[in-house]
Amino acid sequence: MRSIEKRLTLYVILFSVSFGLIFSAVQISYDYLSQSERFEQATNAVLSRQSGPAALGLYNYDSGGLRTLLSSLMLNQGIVAASVVEADTQFQVRVGLSADDIATNKELMQSYIIELEAPPVFSSRSEVLGYLTIWVDEGLIHQGFEARASLTLVLDLLRNIVLAAVLILVFRQRLTGPIRRLAARIIDVDPQSPVTVPLAVEEPLQDSELDDLVGKMNHLLTAMDEEIHQRQQAETRVRQLNEQLEEKVRARTQALHDSNSQLRTSLDELQRTQDLLLQAQRMASLGHLAAGMAHEINNPVAVVYSNIATLSEYLTELVTLADNYQKAEGDIAKQSVRVALEEMRNAIDLDFVREDAPDLIRTSKNSLDRVRHIVSELKTFAANENGQKHTEVLATLVDTALADIHVENKDKVRVIHQNDGAPSIPCYPDQLRMAICKVLINAYEAMPGGGTLEVAYDSDAQFVSVVIHDSGVGMTNEDISCAVNPFFTRKEVGQGTGMGLTVAFNVMNNHGGELQIESTPGKGTSITLRLPRAG
Repeated sequence: MRSIEKRLTLYVILFSVSFGLIFSAVQISYDYLSQSERFEQATNAVLSRQSGPAALGLYNYDSGGLRTLLSSLMLNQGIVAASVVEADTQFQVRVGLSADDIATNKELMQSYIIELEAPPVFSSRSEVLGYLTIWVDEGLIHQGFEARASLTLVLDLLRNIVLAAVLILVFRQRLTGPIRRLAARIIDVDPQSPVTVPLAVEEPLQDSELDDLVGKMNHLLTAMDEEIHQRQQAETRVRQLNEQLEEKVRARTQALHDSNSQLRTSLDELQRTQDLLLQAQRMASLGHLAAGMAHEINNPVAVVYSNIATLSEYLTELVTLADNYQKAEGDIAKQSVRVALEEMRNAIDLDFVREDAPDLIRTSKNSLDRVRHIVSELKTFAANENGQKHTEVLATLVDTALADIHVENKDKVRVIHQNDGAPSIPCYPDQLRMAICKVLINAYEAMPGGGTLEVAYDSDAQFVSVVIHDSGVGMTNEDISCAVNPFFTRKEVGQGTGMGLTVAFNVMNNHGGELQIESTPGKGTSITLRLPRAG
């Protein structure tokens, strides 16, 4: 494992050298291009100035003059050959390297050509007499550039190495050194006695985040020391206790097991009922069946729940009685009686019964709560409010629903409620608020890692719509086709009943409206609750 100091040293060196090389390369490239551009401008300027004398010499076939002019061009840096060629007769004057030499080194050669026009004094019209051509050796143009570039690179590299060394020394003195010594003190902390070695940061890091961290660690070590002390005392008390329980506990425990068996029977009956509901063809008949089953299940569930509460009280009293017997056991003088009591405890395994009974009660209550929740959904699904509808503002119902729901990721989801101009409609308020809650809960659960939930409104001449859109996992076409079916869910067993959209769908039917679903896997889902304007 590499220390922070070594990693920081490595990062400083790497970044300093890398950026130094990059900046040097940029500077060298810029210098190279600038030099090439200046040479090209100078060469074009020379050709432009010499085009007039060259045209005059070519017009007069003045080979000596042309040779002198080309020789003067050869004095410029990098020019290795020059020629003047007449366009019609191929008359040519050439100095410098031969055409064969240029062809041999053509990778390094670059040519510049300018047209030579007849002098105005001899011709009234523009006429191209020939061409002035020069050849340039790029190696001669940039002669000495490699040495200058190497020197620049070495100087920049040395400068960045020196800068890296200074930074490393500063970091070691002001940062990594104090951190390393603090880590060594933390390693020396005794787990059995954490407060024997108090932690403190050195002066360079005082009043920093590390100082706050060390303060929190000292508080933590103090709390750990207190916790260890309390745990040792508790373990001492536990070792001194010897639990005792009579046959009545076993009978009551057996009764609890019987109650659990009845509860499992009720759950099996509920599951069969759910299977029957799934096979129903129409929502109306499904509602009547749900209402009947909810009424029949509530009665045995209420009895079992009451029995479990009574058994819990009995168990508490029996445990208290067992503790009292344990305290009084020391007053029994006869050794055989104490031995018999010890054998009785071991025979009925009182330690296990004492630990397992509360878990059984808690599990039974949780299962009953789940049955009650399912029954509640069944009753809600089958219910239909009687009486007159009330006019409510849709935005108010949505705000109430958003406040009422409780989900784990509520703080991770950004809610955008576009409630401007939200209409009022006649409705059954409790039913409609419940339907909105079901859709909102589905939207939250589709975004376990967080996302955006948008609520907007739309309306036309006959209908008012509430559009709820989430940026969650989305639904496939197969899921959409089954979404409003009772008990349809993709959740793990025990995580949900699959009644949410079914209830919302039924509420829309009760209002004479409809529920529409649009979704794309991976992009989110939009659910529209359409309600008629007139009651």
